[in-house]
Amino acid sequence: MSSRFARAKSRACIAVGVAAALSASVGVAAATAAKPAAKAKSSTFVVGATSSVLKLDPDIVTNFLDFQALGVIYDPLVQYNASSKIVPDLATSWKYSNGGKALTFVLRRNVKFDDGTTFTSANVVASIKRAQAKATDDPSASYVASVTKVVPQGKYKVKFVLKTADTSVLDGLTSVNLAMLSTKAIKAGSVAKKPDGTGPFEYKSYTPDQSFTVSANPSYWGGAPKLSSVEFKTIPTESSIAAALKANTVQLGLMTDPTVATHLPSSFKVDKTLDSSYRAIMINSTSSPFSNEDNRLALACAISRQNVVQAALLGQGESVGPVPLGQYKSNPTAAICPTQDTAKAKSYLAAAGNPSGFSFTILVSDDIDGTTSAAMTEVQNELAQVGITMTINNESTSQYVQDWLAGNFQATYAENGANPNPYVMYNRYFGTGASLGKPAGYANSTLASMLTNADAATTPKAEASDYKAVSTFLTKNAVWDWLFDGYQYAAMSSKVKGFILPPDRQLYSLKSVSVG
Repeated sequence: MSSRFARAKSRACIAVGVAAALSASVGVAAATAAKPAAKAKSSTFVVGATSSVLKLDPDIVTNFLDFQALGVIYDPLVQYNASSKIVPDLATSWKYSNGGKALTFVLRRNVKFDDGTTFTSANVVASIKRAQAKATDDPSASYVASVTKVVPQGKYKVKFVLKTADTSVLDGLTSVNLAMLSTKAIKAGSVAKKPDGTGPFEYKSYTPDQSFTVSANPSYWGGAPKLSSVEFKTIPTESSIAAALKANTVQLGLMTDPTVATHLPSSFKVDKTLDSSYRAIMINSTSSPFSNEDNRLALACAISRQNVVQAALLGQGESVGPVPLGQYKSNPTAAICPTQDTAKAKSYLAAAGNPSGFSFTILVSDDIDGTTSAAMTEVQNELAQVGITMTINNESTSQYVQDWLAGNFQATYAENGANPNPYVMYNRYFGTGASLGKPAGYANSTLASMLTNADAATTPKAEASDYKAVSTFLTKNAVWDWLFDGYQYAAMSSKVKGFILPPDRQLYSLKSVSVG
């Protein structure tokens, strides 16, 4: 067994041993079912956010609030804990075999879907098959691209057969996009209409652009939640969320703006965590002006990432490279211009044949990210110094997501989820047959091969070297402009107990929350 897969096997064994201890504090799956909680209170717990739930099908969601809301209804096989370690969920243990080309999971018993059916290996087979189907258009299908088949080994064991040795599959399976689905719901075609999972909460109601409500699942394998119901309520601004918190019409506010989150009365608690997502200017290189590499390089050199962090977050964040966290974290500076270099930007503009600059439009959505206005105004002013005119097109959440998925932009300001495994992060954007190739806006066979080679590396040293090369390629070719990683804030009354905000922003700990 190579050191890479010995490492994966060790991580799996450790995960099984510590899961029970972690579940109470971070809401992850325990190795054994927890005791039922005290009787739930009758009032609805309201979570305020500036964005809205857009889709109900976990296989196809890309919006952060969709992941958060559906994440309390559905369970994956495995998940990350607050320390970004993989721990059990619907799988209680796992191991690699056949030189890393087979991955076998032991499944949790006595788990029910909301429709009353029992979770077994048949659900795993059906769920992965649906995620891989082209018709589903699952943005995370690339996470299981190496899986050739899923074979039941009885009702409570299942084996993933892989094309090549691939530990990134385990990281990918933490995604809500690859949550386990009811076979009955898949056959009935109801997955996109009525969520049906095994998680701590059940789907109750949905009003587009307004609210998404769930109720406690009394049959949840980890013990019924203390909250009887939770409403994810859309509120236009973070300032309005703060006002709702003070009025007690919202019990938990999700925020990104430190000017709001850190100025609440002292009677409120504010959880703060450096997010596992990153902000970037994604560039569409398939058409003018960014099909010209020199124009992309000019953009990269004209921007001061440090100034953007100061403008958007009052300095409460850090500039990042393509891999913002984990053991393969890349140098936060770009390979071409480590800091703003307007002279070099102008030289690239001259090389591109437009020494006076060029114009483009950037797609943004204030509804999705509270840092948008300040960050993009700063970037707009910096680009103007070298003659680049950037027009800001601000769209509603639903329109933005639609245009983003279609790649209908010259450039876009995006907040993308990160992952400790760079292959999981970027293969879906830049790999062969990438499921998010349209919003990626860039295709290169060399880059695709580099990602594949890094994922197949057999030693930690080779893997680190390969992923460093990927990061260098991405910044050297100005594929996108990576800007910063910011803090997420969860503001709540001091009466709220048991809530923890992890780096991946999932709200699993809602199942342990009580108010009083």
